[in-house]
Parts: sequence; structure tokens; C-alpha cells
Amino acid sequence: MPKDTGGGRSAIRAFVAINLPDELMVKLKEVRDSLASSQKDVSWVRPGGIHLTLKFLGDIETEEVDKVAEALFLAATGIKAFTLKAEGVGVFPNLKSPRVIWVGIRESPELIRLQKNIDERLFESGFEKDDRPFHPHLTLARVKTPGAGRELGKRVEESKIDIDVDFKADYFVLFRSVLSPKGAEYTELRRFDLK
Repeated sequence: MPKDTGGGRSAIRAFVAINLPDELMVKLKEVRDSLASSQKDVSWVRPGGIHLTLKFLGDIETEEVDKVAEALFLAATGIKAFTLKAEGVGVFPNLKSPRVIWVGIRESPELIRLQKNIDERLFESGFEKDDRPFHPHLTLARVKTPGAGRELGKRVEESKIDIDVDFKADYFVLFRSVLSPKGAEYTELRRFDLK
């Protein structure tokens, strides 16, 4: 249910992302299983909840969905489907004190162009530009405490995880995210084909 933002208006939490193929989801689950422990201070992302996020919008008013969709349609114009490669496991900010565990996405000119187009078109529609550089990745886990981070960082460093999966990006999605005690649930609002 959209939340009320005052004055009778409602908002939804939204983001723009590329869906992942089943083959990659299976591999991500294998990576997660090889690193996971019984630690309660690590929040693992459900494999079905992993996306390649291109832009996080946060809370937007439901009335803005059409405006966002129009900007995203324009951002996709002229960009053809392209191939991406998922490879390697890493952390933010460093292995001694990681806060996020991720699988990397090799940068490609098409991906960078698409993300830049999305950021610029949404800026033209009144949304803020991202102030940090775009680092394509797939978040596997978020670490809640320094102790859990040190242990997990050591596991990542010692692991010999081999992930090397190519996949095609032929569309991207405007998602709605609803947070719940069971984790975030995602609904596809609009899909944008790359032709």
C-alpha cells in the first residue's frame, strides 16, 4: 500500500534495474551459500531480490510514475541490447571492515551510457543526479557489525570463488519496492525494451 505523504498524496519506494537470468541467480546462490554462516549480524539478500540497480529513486509520489516512465523511455531510445559479464566477489569499502558483499559486473560502454542516460533524463524531470560514480555490482549481503564484517571479509579473501557468467541486457525495469519483516518485495511497474 502506498504511504501517505500528506495532503492526500501517496508515495511508493522505487528504483530502476536490470533483471538477472536464472543461470546467474543459481550462481549467486552458490556464492552466497559458500560464504554464508550462521551470523545474525549479516543480512543476506534473497537470490530473487538481487538486481543490477541503475538508479535508486527512493520515495516518489504515485502521480509521478508516468513522468518517470516517460523519462526512462527516452533514456532507452537509441540503445540496443548488450551483453554483460558478472565476475568476481568483492566488498565495500575494504576487506578489513566490509559493509557490503557484492559480485562485480564488468563495465561496458553500453551499460555506462544507459545509466548516464537514465540519470540525465530523470534529472531533467526533476530528480536529483547521483553524486557518486556508478559502480555496477550485485549486492549479496549487508554487514551490520564490525566483528561480522571482519569474519566475512576474511572468508571472501580466502575463498576461491569463481564466477564468470555472461548475460544479455535487452530491457530494464521500473520497480516498486515494499519493505516488510520478511525482506523487500518487488513489483514490476514498467518495462523498457532495448532495441
